[in-house]
Amino acid sequence: AFSRAGTVEKPFSAVDLNQVLAIAKDNLSGRIEDQHAEVVVGPLPTVFGDETQMIQLFQNLVGNGLKFNKSPSPKVEVHAEESRDEWKISVKDNGIGLRESERQLIFAPFKRLHTQQEFEGTGIGLAICRRIVTRHGGDIGVTAEPGKGSTFWLTLPKSTRQLQEETTNKSSDTKKGDIHEPRAS
Repeated sequence: AFSRAGTVEKPFSAVDLNQVLAIAKDNLSGRIEDQHAEVVVGPLPTVFGDETQMIQLFQNLVGNGLKFNKSPSPKVEVHAEESRDEWKISVKDNGIGLRESERQLIFAPFKRLHTQQEFEGTGIGLAICRRIVTRHGGDIGVTAEPGKGSTFWLTLPKSTRQLQEETTNKSSDTKKGDIHEPRAS
């Protein structure tokens, strides 16, 4: 799954992120119900991308907001902000948060900050998210504080031309095995 996340799965087309989030929420409905969680989704844009990968991206991000959450009332909020050239989408939770030193570690494949007994998983979900966002010409990062939740943010280009240019530039600038670091926001 990790190796496929950075490659061409399906040709890019117009993807309504409102529909993507509806599918991701439906896929996570058991967890949402079991935790008595609230997932709030603001209006989201239509982007140029691979719908299957967008579903996987948001299912991973919302799912992590629920999984790494010990609140009696877990809440995940998804919002989009528009700038001139891109969309910035945030997935904010009221979960356990992270320390500053852990922020870049969590995007590495198989890197876990907690034991399997504390939280299930393989440690590959956020690495897959990074690969998907990079394939789509964007960046991903996180702001967080221990005990106060996390906000994962990602950017996606607004135009197909910008996406095609950035994808071409990234593939020529990035050698096999290199890790792309997100731009500061």
